[in-house]
Amino acid sequence: MGSSPVILDAVIIPLIRGPKILDVGCGFGRWGALINTNYWETCSKDTSGKPEVVACEGYLPNVELARDSGFYAEVIHLRFPPLAFENNSFDTVLLLDVIEHLKDEEGLALVQEAKRVASGKVILSTPNYRAMRDAHATMTGWNHLEAHHSYWPRPYLRGLGFRLFGAGLRPGGRYWRGGLRRINLLPFYDQVVRPWLSSVSLYASFFSENVVGLWEKGNCP
Repeated sequence: MGSSPVILDAVIIPLIRGPKILDVGCGFGRWGALINTNYWETCSKDTSGKPEVVACEGYLPNVELARDSGFYAEVIHLRFPPLAFENNSFDTVLLLDVIEHLKDEEGLALVQEAKRVASGKVILSTPNYRAMRDAHATMTGWNHLEAHHSYWPRPYLRGLGFRLFGAGLRPGGRYWRGGLRRINLLPFYDQVVRPWLSSVSLYASFFSENVVGLWEKGNCP
């Protein structure tokens, strides 16, 4: 996979509990960098040390990029599911902008694998709408794994035991945006109003552009 939108950062970082963290589908390695540089903002009991972040990724050029970044203890070239780790191996498992890249049954299997290898939390993120797309070129080359194959509705994620948060605000329908464009207010809405309103979506995920799910072992089915 590639990267994730920055609107996720302030939602996900405070949910992470370390120090052992697994980044599934690490892409370009941005979460490894964020966790290492912002570890003090996580909910870990002791943030005085350094987290141990392990990653797995299916696209080899991304594996090499993440390894070279120096933010990961280990980066494994792995097509998933399954996940090649023991039960309860990590305090937190991250599935950030990953499950939509898999078909429904593969995505569900990956979620179950993440629950298996997590001793504490699983945190996922996915678009809050049908964001289907084809594979495309990235900064590391043509990545066939960048295609989106599935959509994960909020009720279904809740049924899997995830508590939901929102990140960002949906851009709005084409007619709404077209009306703003005709009166020259679309740039103001996108640059000022929409970022300001996006804080509302944290606890009202219906309005969000991306949904963030939190599953905690022992507290959820």
